[in-house]
Amino acid sequence: MRPSLATGLRRVTGAAGAALVTAGMLTAGGVATAAPAAAAPSTCHLGNGVEHVINIVFDNVHFFRDNPNVPSDLEQMPHLLNFLKGNGTLLSNVHTPLIAHTADDSLTIYTGLYGDRHGQPVSNSYKTYNPDGSTDPAGSFAYWTSPVFDTASTPNPGHDTAPTMVYSDTVPAKPGATRQTPAPWVPFTRAGCSVGDFSTANMVLENTKLDLPSVFGANSPEVAQYNADPSSFKDAETADYTGVAVHCAQGAATCADAKAVKFGQSEPSPSAVDDVLPTEPGGYAGHQALFGAKYVAPGLGAGTPSLSRNGYPVTDAAGRLTDLDGKPIINGFSGTAGFPGFSPTASQSLAYLADMQESGIPVTYGYISDLHERKAGTSGCTTAGATGTGFALGPGDSCYVSNAAAYDQAFAKFFDRLAKAGITPKNTLFVIGAEENDQFAGANVGRAIAPTPEGCDGVTTPCHYAAGGELATNINGLLSNTASSATKFDIEPQGAAVYVHGQPDANDPAVRRLQRDTAAMTANDPYTGVNGENVVNYQAGALEQRVLHMQSADPLRTPTYTIFPRPDYFFSTSGPDVGVQPQFAWNHGYYSPNIDITWAGIAGPGVAARGIDGPGPAEGNESHDPNSTHTVPEASAVGTWVEEADLRPTLMYLTGLGDDYQTDGRVISQILAKRPAALAATERLGAVYQQLNSSVGAFATDTLIADSAALASGSSGHDQKFQREQAQLLHLAEARDTLAAEMKVLLAKAAAGNTPSKGEVTSQLARADALLGQAKRLASA
Repeated sequence: MRPSLATGLRRVTGAAGAALVTAGMLTAGGVATAAPAAAAPSTCHLGNGVEHVINIVFDNVHFFRDNPNVPSDLEQMPHLLNFLKGNGTLLSNVHTPLIAHTADDSLTIYTGLYGDRHGQPVSNSYKTYNPDGSTDPAGSFAYWTSPVFDTASTPNPGHDTAPTMVYSDTVPAKPGATRQTPAPWVPFTRAGCSVGDFSTANMVLENTKLDLPSVFGANSPEVAQYNADPSSFKDAETADYTGVAVHCAQGAATCADAKAVKFGQSEPSPSAVDDVLPTEPGGYAGHQALFGAKYVAPGLGAGTPSLSRNGYPVTDAAGRLTDLDGKPIINGFSGTAGFPGFSPTASQSLAYLADMQESGIPVTYGYISDLHERKAGTSGCTTAGATGTGFALGPGDSCYVSNAAAYDQAFAKFFDRLAKAGITPKNTLFVIGAEENDQFAGANVGRAIAPTPEGCDGVTTPCHYAAGGELATNINGLLSNTASSATKFDIEPQGAAVYVHGQPDANDPAVRRLQRDTAAMTANDPYTGVNGENVVNYQAGALEQRVLHMQSADPLRTPTYTIFPRPDYFFSTSGPDVGVQPQFAWNHGYYSPNIDITWAGIAGPGVAARGIDGPGPAEGNESHDPNSTHTVPEASAVGTWVEEADLRPTLMYLTGLGDDYQTDGRVISQILAKRPAALAATERLGAVYQQLNSSVGAFATDTLIADSAALASGSSGHDQKFQREQAQLLHLAEARDTLAAEMKVLLAKAAAGNTPSKGEVTSQLARADALLGQAKRLASA
């Protein structure tokens, strides 16, 4: 889930598009209909018959059932589910990186890199160390080329200024790197394809304070508008400039011809800016971009009253862009046309993507908010705690079912509108999925508290939740009677990442004492019915964080260690030791199969129509294991194991493109209509590679179990178990990183059509199997 603050925190067009806007024809009813665009050769050159790409990331929309009696999110969205099953393959055994939250997961999907390489492994916010050993808070959502987004009211004078998207081409990441992660749009724009983004992580401007000067310049009209706005929330600037972007192909009219009247000006002037990527591999010059609805929307039709295309509304009578239902897309805080905020509905996001595609922007990325919250304007919800907009809904709540029905209808309209524009699975590659799953912290079948009435399915009988919500856990309160009560640290709760003041090393006595004390914290969980249960499931020390891909090239943002609590708990630093927080009930970020297993559907040219690859909706872990007692590998035995990092190289393969860097994923050969010999020959290698390198695979799971036990062990004078485990873990981490790097190269060569020798494959498999065995033995020691 992304923040949706008024300041813009979270969490298109071309010559053809211009023709659609300027050549609108007024019908007898006074509605402007778009004239067909003049036929012109496309500058977009993709392979394998792909002419369009549509990539959609959901926030926490589930393929699996949360309650065994309630149809899942996708089961209640049959137009989307059947589209993916009928035109491609829906993968239901997809795995997130850690920490499993919107920023890290989305960026891994977009880049094919784990967080240690794209720079945001702790999300959606993190801390950065200052020279005095204190920390400043920072936001993970900032534009691709912006520095660290320090969110302190008064930032420390020496605060971290490394790139938000700090890049490493090696694992472990080398400290001190200043390069930015290669941008996802570059292969497309180099191929002549402009790329449109709506609410996508860090490919759009995410905030006003940092991103406006980073992109437009400190002396720009956009920054002048920001400075002149007396509101501390900057609602007008958020509506105008955040959340929407078009990265143009070189020379594309979408950017070259775009003009607008800017703040402080009386005449239109060019609104595109240079798309600056100073550290992009191979260089990146001569490209422009548009940022914000103020500059993007006119090229999509905004300004023309009552415009429609193929029977679907594009603008209202005031010339404002509309959602698929004809409602104007406005910012809820400013009340003006523009970006609606980083929790867009399906109808809003899909309308924007359709507008862009119809206006000559062939590659589009979009983000859609989840179903499990009360939406604006709804009433009669059957979750007692859902008293306000954005508050959590239980599975089968009447408002949740209404949300799903609205999303389903949005997709029905979206696919129909695209088809009428000639955009179909025959020429379009669709990549649609959810960035992570969630654990429902509340009543459920199989828990100590269940929804009522018994057997409710939501669709015919609404499920009622009298009480529920995440267990807000005051970590300071639970530690108040321990030896660590005086240890100063800060915590990022969705994970939870611990930053001990002074940035001490892993062997520091205060760190070791704190790790023992957090491991021993207990509380009463009304949902499991267990009193005095351990709050913490797992802990990852500095070395294990490296194994989990949480050690980026910026050491100032690396936590001292990370706690993964039982999924019902959410850490705070004040309030009662444990209290129910009803407005929030869907937890993510933790190590749990109910969180770390998600789904992705791929449909279009080159993709086999294989229906579902993996467990069906009723066969997921949460509906059978609501207390999350299984490990991720234990819950992932059915179907092709897929990493979110695999989606990027698969997208590149299917479009005939490539990245100028080595990704951490592999091409998902199991979904291909035609499986080349080189990929077929490396399928087992790819499967073993994932168990070795995944944040939640067999290797990482076993080392996490071992490290959790070691961190909880010993005393100030006797810490031999920890020391022994650390020595073994260091050996395993170094051997894993070395072998994984070699395996990635071999898998990439196979994707390029080079069949590896049998000896190469056999050797790497043997080494990987040996390391997996050593990790398993370490876990059971």
